[in-house]
Amino acid sequence: MATTEIKAKTTLEDVDAKGAFKRKPTAFRNKIEKGGQYPPAKGRYILYVSYACPWASRCTAYRVAKGLEDVIELAVTSPVWAFTRPGVDDHEGWVFDPSYPGATPDPLGLFKTVRDIYDLSMKNSDNVFETRYTVPVLFDRVTKTIVNNESSEIIRIFNSAFDEFATHPAVDLSPAALLPAIDAMNERTYEPLCNGVYKCGFAQSQEAYDEAVEGVFLTIDELEELLRHQRYLTGDAVTEADIRVFCCLVRFDEVYSVHFKCNRILIRECPNLLEWLRDVYQTLHLAPTLHMKHIKDHYYRSHGEINPYHIVPVGSDFVAKLEVPHSRAALFADQK
Repeated sequence: MATTEIKAKTTLEDVDAKGAFKRKPTAFRNKIEKGGQYPPAKGRYILYVSYACPWASRCTAYRVAKGLEDVIELAVTSPVWAFTRPGVDDHEGWVFDPSYPGATPDPLGLFKTVRDIYDLSMKNSDNVFETRYTVPVLFDRVTKTIVNNESSEIIRIFNSAFDEFATHPAVDLSPAALLPAIDAMNERTYEPLCNGVYKCGFAQSQEAYDEAVEGVFLTIDELEELLRHQRYLTGDAVTEADIRVFCCLVRFDEVYSVHFKCNRILIRECPNLLEWLRDVYQTLHLAPTLHMKHIKDHYYRSHGEINPYHIVPVGSDFVAKLEVPHSRAALFADQK
């Protein structure tokens, strides 16, 4: 998850003895369920995100795919980190700055930063602890508390908890029959690829980088071969597993290949992966969730230790490549 530390100025979180990046776990892990503390309701919850963050983008993808736009309000931070307590400490993180195109103010008028959301949630839950100020955040208007800040759990909440209000309740991206395959694919792709690109970018030793980058491209090679034989990552239906990897690989050519030194091959050079990205993007109508300017401005303008002059590369207009019609439906029509 894109993240900042309480006492740190950058994303360089804990590293081990050989300089390898170690991600800390999330803190708020509540469910939304009927009869529970947080029941499903239209308009009660707010999803706080940055369009730059791949973990937050999983949630915006589900919100669109399920038709929850009128059920879960969306609040979007500026992609460029700023000081969250100017004059108090040197923490930089997500802030609300509606002057940035596509960003919004806090709809409650309570928060100037994501850090503020965490501070109020800990106060209201009588549970103060050291934490990271991450997105996504699923927030409850009634209790003024974070319900959940773990993206893998938020997307499963969105998959079914609000079906009575959803525009597309029949869309099931985590069907019970496929959960074993989905979980296995998530396990296969998360650590070496989705988190692996961060381990490359934030490595503090050559050894740590070399180990991480090997996992990144081994996984990319495996997925390229897999998608030669089947339409989606777990078979003939698009699922959660596809969304999770999509949110990583759609950033790859524009950011990870340059900024995180993952430059052995580009995704646009992988014909099966590129066509699969187009398929997922078009099938789930994800255009409203993908904002490449937010993505590029965040990474290149917020990570001063990696890019001290904050120069944003011109890039290759990867989004335009996703708009090209794909042929995978016809190619795999006989699988159904």
